[in-house]
Amino acid sequence: MDPNTKMPRDVHELLLSADEEEGKARDDDQVEDARQPRGPFFTTPVIVTCVVAALTAIGLIIIYSSPILSEQFSAMLSGELGKYKEQLRKVREDKIRDIENLTSNKYGSLALFYSPRDSKVTISESKYKLDCAKTADEDAQLACLRDRIDYAQAPERREIDNPSLHLDRAKKEVVEQIPLNDIPIQEASEDRKQIFRYEYTIKIDADGYYPRTFFITGDKERPQVRDVELLFWEQKGPGVFMADFRGADLMPKPETAKENYKKARFDMACIDKEVDAKRKAGKNISEDTVQGLYLELINRHGFKTFDEWSRIESALRADAAFATQLEKEINAHQATCR
Repeated sequence: MDPNTKMPRDVHELLLSADEEEGKARDDDQVEDARQPRGPFFTTPVIVTCVVAALTAIGLIIIYSSPILSEQFSAMLSGELGKYKEQLRKVREDKIRDIENLTSNKYGSLALFYSPRDSKVTISESKYKLDCAKTADEDAQLACLRDRIDYAQAPERREIDNPSLHLDRAKKEVVEQIPLNDIPIQEASEDRKQIFRYEYTIKIDADGYYPRTFFITGDKERPQVRDVELLFWEQKGPGVFMADFRGADLMPKPETAKENYKKARFDMACIDKEVDAKRKAGKNISEDTVQGLYLELINRHGFKTFDEWSRIESALRADAAFATQLEKEINAHQATCR
């Protein structure tokens, strides 16, 4: 044993040093008394170790209490942190793309054509708002933007000016058609947290005719609107939206159609007389041929379909005096047919 090595006194009492074994005197300075009090336990190294352990525990608690942090930590431990970050980037890009698609501005076009061409056309625009300004993050914003518009809210309304409102009917001015180009269907705020949807009510009216009302919307799941002819904006190409408007021929009221109805009935009487004569002469004339002649005739006098003709006829025949007088006039006219 090294003579300079200090040993606890109790150990020293049990073991003899090499000097003692040789009979030499013991040097008490080389013996450490284990019964004497030691220094403080919380030394600087101990304190640093405890702080590090506490911070590590707190960090682990924070990490595993958050799904995102937990995923990142697990990816780091597995050596796939780069792949994980790439997945996060792609997910965020997809969210941004979805938000852009949901908030893209959309505009539509259509041309209004109708008869009579001196009709008055009233175009009313309704503007609804979907407000997602209070959303905290992209996930909440995306969920909000996918919500449906609340059509129970009071929309902003405005009337759209058009040439039919400024006609001088005394001069028999008419409108060939009213083009509506790039009218808004949907618009969004700059921060894409507010969406504005637009709907249009178009009423076409003329003296002596039954009016027609069209309603155009881009929302096929919209609650039903009554007493209108419903049209939807349809995408026809990139950024191109159109509504399937096929014209609006107003149906005349019975009093308005009375003279045209009488003229058509006179012509029908002449057709009947000619068909009867040819059949008696042995010619085979089918009922389909006769109906085709009738349709051509009523079209010539302003009736678009047999259904329209039947409604006018029913209304006029409700006036018994008119119906009786008309039959007399028809019989008299038929005698003059060639």
